[in-house]
Amino acid sequence: MVSLGEICEIQRGGSPRPISSYITESEEGINWIKIGDVAVGAKYLSSTEEKIKPEGAKRSRMVYPGDFILSNSMSFGRPYIMRTSGCIHDGWLVLRDTNKRLSEDYLYRVLGSDFVVSQFKKMAVGAVVKNLNKEVVQAVVIPLPPLPEQRRIAAILDQADALRAKRREALAQLDSLTQSIFIEMFGDPVTNAKGWETRSLLDSCDQINDCPHSTPTWTEFGEIGLRTSNLTAGGWNWDDTRYVSSETYHERSKRGYVTTGDIVLSREGTIGIAAIVTSEMKVCMGQRLVQVRPTRSLLSSEFLLRHLLFVLSPKRIGQLMVGSTSQHLNVKELKLLKIPLPPLSIQLEFSRISAALAYLKMAEGDSLTELNTLFASLQHRAFRGEL
Repeated sequence: MVSLGEICEIQRGGSPRPISSYITESEEGINWIKIGDVAVGAKYLSSTEEKIKPEGAKRSRMVYPGDFILSNSMSFGRPYIMRTSGCIHDGWLVLRDTNKRLSEDYLYRVLGSDFVVSQFKKMAVGAVVKNLNKEVVQAVVIPLPPLPEQRRIAAILDQADALRAKRREALAQLDSLTQSIFIEMFGDPVTNAKGWETRSLLDSCDQINDCPHSTPTWTEFGEIGLRTSNLTAGGWNWDDTRYVSSETYHERSKRGYVTTGDIVLSREGTIGIAAIVTSEMKVCMGQRLVQVRPTRSLLSSEFLLRHLLFVLSPKRIGQLMVGSTSQHLNVKELKLLKIPLPPLSIQLEFSRISAALAYLKMAEGDSLTELNTLFASLQHRAFRGEL
């Protein structure tokens, strides 16, 4: 076991550069590295969206191919391997294997493991927002087997992670397929190219209820109080579930109880996410949510959900947003949103297709969960010398 400070040179990025240092695409400059330049789950950083003038980079720190960079706040500790050169600000830390005692793939795997991340979380500094600094990262310890063993461990973890990536890709493809089938059956929801009859959302629904504008009193047990973090684009996420008492549940349901087939969508924070309430759910509205109940003789829940996910996506929702600092969905404008009304028989056919795809997604999701468990077990064993 060795500390990262014993085997790596570790430095923090420089001061943020002035905005005036931005350059155009046609000008020569130095890559400016931001969190937005790395994709979720990415291993390498190969290009940047922006460049800055050499004089603007003087207060920053240069990094080079083969260097490791770590974000030091928010989702701190996530490693990326540089495949290009550039400069970093003080939101990054750079690790450089100066002694050549590390396999690149092994260091990537150990830095992203629970073995190391748990140390980051324990030692991070800051009263409100936890951050990493040079001293914290230097003090983190990792196992250092011989190079051939490092390569063997990294190869096993790479293979296991590749299986997880394939499952995630399959899930993404199923989401894309559902949206593609929707467009094929009903046309572009914005232009209404097929000329369906339209009505306002208000006139197409039995209820549209804004949430109570207050934070519920949470309890350890009880009924589920929905929050925006429980929503995804078409599904539910129960990783962080909150509960309210029976009294609070009924109090927050005065505008209308949430029932099977209702659509719950986010009106603030992460906008443009929504899901359908299923029969086994007993929930009430927390904050920043809107409850939509389609009129069954006009709309199927699956059709309306897909329509709303399309027209309320971040790149299309601007005209319905209010608030200069904390933007949120204008419920009054939402009620006036024009909804196409294709024949119910076609909507129900789409619902049947959606259900079949949802079943496939559930199977792929279960498989991904198993692979995540396997990967965690392999990591645990690998960095304790048991693999």
